[in-house]
Amino acid sequence: MTTMNNIKTIFKKEWDRVIHDRRLVFTAIILPGLLIFLIYTFMGTAIQNMTTGNDMYVAVVNPVSEFRDIYKNAENANNFLTEEIDTSEIDAYKTKIDEGEWEVLLIFDEEFSDYDYTGDKPGVSIYYNPNENLSSTAGKDMLAYLKAYQEMKISEYYSDINYFNLQAATTPVDENKIAGTLMSTLLPMLVVMFLFSGAMSIGPESIAGEKERNTIATLLITPAKRSEIALGKILSLSVLSLLSAVSSFLGIILSLPKLMQMDNSISMDIYGFGDYALLLVLLFSTVFVIVGIISCLSAYAKNLKEAGTLIMPFYIITILVAVTSMFSDGVNENLLMYVFPIYNTVQSMVAILTFEPQAWVYVSVSVAANLVYLALFIYVLNRMFNSEKIMFTK
Repeated sequence: MTTMNNIKTIFKKEWDRVIHDRRLVFTAIILPGLLIFLIYTFMGTAIQNMTTGNDMYVAVVNPVSEFRDIYKNAENANNFLTEEIDTSEIDAYKTKIDEGEWEVLLIFDEEFSDYDYTGDKPGVSIYYNPNENLSSTAGKDMLAYLKAYQEMKISEYYSDINYFNLQAATTPVDENKIAGTLMSTLLPMLVVMFLFSGAMSIGPESIAGEKERNTIATLLITPAKRSEIALGKILSLSVLSLLSAVSSFLGIILSLPKLMQMDNSISMDIYGFGDYALLLVLLFSTVFVIVGIISCLSAYAKNLKEAGTLIMPFYIITILVAVTSMFSDGVNENLLMYVFPIYNTVQSMVAILTFEPQAWVYVSVSVAANLVYLALFIYVLNRMFNSEKIMFTK
């Protein structure tokens, strides 16, 4: 009972240090998720506005009504505003396009509509500026419409242009699987990064900060065992870091549909309570590992500056491991790989997000491995707290 009380005391001490500091709560817990949401939403909106929702000006010489009907009636067609011009104005409009003042110029031969499939074929020319986003988009769309128009005219003349009958069949589309695969390429990397950054924002201050202020000595001479102090600090920092990670996770989830320009097609409603429970258990066990690393490095460091220097290489390694989710082709089925910290979290998250039937197995192995690492870090931290040379070296 005394052990639990001592751990609770250390836990409450670290919890109060952060929770009662409004600025620290805002910067370490609320701000990460808020910034992610605002930045990603802004990026998605900006990208979308670059190619959609804008009027695209098209100058046409000798317009053909059949072709106009194709792009006017096309599904998801852009807002093309056409203007008929004379051949004498061609050079002037090319200059406008070069200077970014106009998007596309279409030039149909004068006898285009009168062609009877005999003699020389009529021509159509298109001119646009690939260096301007709007002009490039409009030009490529117009090229696609011209090809569709060409196929329509061939079909009208020959009635049947197919050399053979082609039939294609596919596996039924699983929209949840597609959405999950897309989520699994980004979320594991981002969540692990924010888990580490959240722990970095509050972890070093708990140990290296106390060493720098000489308050660690007061804590170490209390009746609490060094192992209880180590466990209390790791548990409290883990909970606080998890809150920071949850904030970042929510920011990602809320902004991802806008960033990926998927409107409302990506929704976390595709996951059930069991999926979220697995994610929460997995992330909590991962926080133990990250906080354990940061705590041991902070205990070894003489001050906050040195702690930051020691932690940074591990942060970079964590990012490199987390990035593997973007390049992996499905889940790694080798259970042995799930004993490696961080990598096991990334792969387990991929399994959960892509609805892998064995996801609970991967999570179980990962959590078990992470708890072993937690016990190891508590042991190491306890030994470090018992070392006068490490704890009181200046």
